Amino acid sequence: MDPNELLRLLDLTAQPPPVAAPIGTSATAPDSPAAASPTALEVDAWGLRRGRDLIAESERLRKAGTDEYAAADFFAAGFEPEPKLTAACVDPRRHQFLAQLLDTPEYRALHADTRLDDTAAAIAAGHFAEQFAKLQKENAKDATGGAAPTGIEGEGSLEREMTALRVAGKAVAEASKAVTELREASAALGLGPGEPGGNDPRAIAELYKRVRNDPGLRRISELAGRFRRVAQSKQRQKVMHGLDDVVGIEPGGDIGRLLPSELVRLAVPELELDTLRRIVERHAICREHRAVEPIGKGPILVVTDESGSMEGAKVHTAKALALTLAWVARRQRRWCGLVAYSGRSGERLLALPPGRWDESALCDWLSAFIGQGSDLDLPIEELPRMYKEIGAPAGVTDVVMVTDARARIPADLRDRFIAWKRVAKARVLTLVIDNPPGHLAAVSEEVHSVRSLAPAADAVGRVLSL
Repeated sequence: MDPNELLRLLDLTAQPPPVAAPIGTSATAPDSPAAASPTALEVDAWGLRRGRDLIAESERLRKAGTDEYAAADFFAAGFEPEPKLTAACVDPRRHQFLAQLLDTPEYRALHADTRLDDTAAAIAAGHFAEQFAKLQKENAKDATGGAAPTGIEGEGSLEREMTALRVAGKAVAEASKAVTELREASAALGLGPGEPGGNDPRAIAELYKRVRNDPGLRRISELAGRFRRVAQSKQRQKVMHGLDDVVGIEPGGDIGRLLPSELVRLAVPELELDTLRRIVERHAICREHRAVEPIGKGPILVVTDESGSMEGAKVHTAKALALTLAWVARRQRRWCGLVAYSGRSGERLLALPPGRWDESALCDWLSAFIGQGSDLDLPIEELPRMYKEIGAPAGVTDVVMVTDARARIPADLRDRFIAWKRVAKARVLTLVIDNPPGHLAAVSEEVHSVRSLAPAADAVGRVLSL
């Protein structure tokens, strides 16, 4: 394809329309705004095109009264690796605002997360535009109230500079919060850099919009970020002694790991008895080996109680924990299944294979809530059927159940469930919130009674170390 034809298809050949000179100025004067750039930053044709697209896509930018040149400036401030100010701009207020913005250390921290990231830069641009619109309104009020002129030069310029700095700082703070929410939501739901779900900007943008507009999803993704950081720490600590790597020395009595210097002592008659004594007392110098523990041969099944008593903070933390366990499973290349259950009044099953997840279905599972209940709010009877319906692969299965129920399990049901566990090679770990374990202790390998599902709780750490 001819390069010129490609440029025409991308609409990158059109020149920006001439900017009209403000009333009372000469269009031909060398220092007039007409001779200045329509943008405050150096923006190429693609950047101008992106500014037009953002105006069409973003209701926030339209409400702020942002034109395509301002949108291109705000987007470039977040996206470009090294944003550069032009010598002069037709809008001196915007030029001053961006100059103050680019000079703050908070902006540089934010820029590390938004540069070359279309979605994050577009989100930041929206917050920059909103705060700039507020700055313009403040300047307009000052002008009508008899304050100094709103130009960059002249009396009152220091006050305007301080106002621009304050507004720029607020814009960066709000943009940083939004970008952090984007990162948390994307990572929790399997999208973003390094995730199997990929880095599709449109998919990430749609996911962020859904999370931002749903308070429950937003809270779950925020909590999942905290749980995920605990899980990362616990997973790094999962090591055991083995023969993969020599990492140092340690006192011990294992003859196979003795250092050569210790073996030589055994050949010296005067040192032989002392060396044998130190070996028996495990004080001899041995090699220290370390290897990663082989885990993750089977699926992880997470069961969350969705009875009415779990509504609110309990179910949000339970689902955030379930989402983090799904993240752990994928890191271990394990299959994961999510089960929401509320007595005989409803159930929801979702399979999450180690590869690409269905983010829409996962959001549906997280945002829904059954809210009914019965005497037994865990699927002790139904779990064998669910295990087949959800398509769990064969292998040693970790079942994590989260509930606040006072479970009373009949003896015959308990025996059937234990028999199924032996067949399915299932290990059950149960967290009971603010209640005694009751009969769940008889069907679980581990059961923990906790006041709440705090990320720092030992029981939660045990679950996240699977």
